[in-house]
Amino acid sequence: MEISNKKDMLAMSKLLNVFLAVGFLTASVTCIGLGGALAYQSSKASRTLVPPTMSKAFSVSSGDVDEAYLTLMGSYFLHLKYDITPANVTRQYGLLLNYVPPDYWPSVQPTLISDAQQIMDSNISSRFVADKDGTLVALDSMQFKQSGMLHKSVGDRALEPEPVTYVVQMAYPNGILELVGIKKEGVKE
Repeated sequence: MEISNKKDMLAMSKLLNVFLAVGFLTASVTCIGLGGALAYQSSKASRTLVPPTMSKAFSVSSGDVDEAYLTLMGSYFLHLKYDITPANVTRQYGLLLNYVPPDYWPSVQPTLISDAQQIMDSNISSRFVADKDGTLVALDSMQFKQSGMLHKSVGDRALEPEPVTYVVQMAYPNGILELVGIKKEGVKE
């Protein structure tokens, strides 16, 4: 009986080894196939990125964006930079820094930190109201230009609204939108 049990156990272990080998090969082939399909799909298909607010249709691909997407993201960047209070400036500027590429980080990050500190120390708040007809987009240079009124207050004292035009410079390397800078038109930095 002992020899018979050993033969049965040996046969079962061989069968188990065959099942494990077949399962491993099947899983390997499946993973390779899914990996190849994913690589093909990511290189050939367009991506859909959702900005924080969507008000119109836009398209994004690995190498290009359209005018509507630049408009939405440019408006979002202006919102993060200029719709601020002492309570939310750290969060807003933190979100803005998520889009700054490493090449521009050393110049942008210290400026935003000093601006945020001044806003909190002086109790400054601002709100940018865009003109409906004041938007220009240049796809070739990845620029978004927006005119509007900047409303500021220091403490409980409201300042006179200021007409301004901002130019948002963006880049789109490797399918990732980056914020290069935001400049007030007519001001040299």
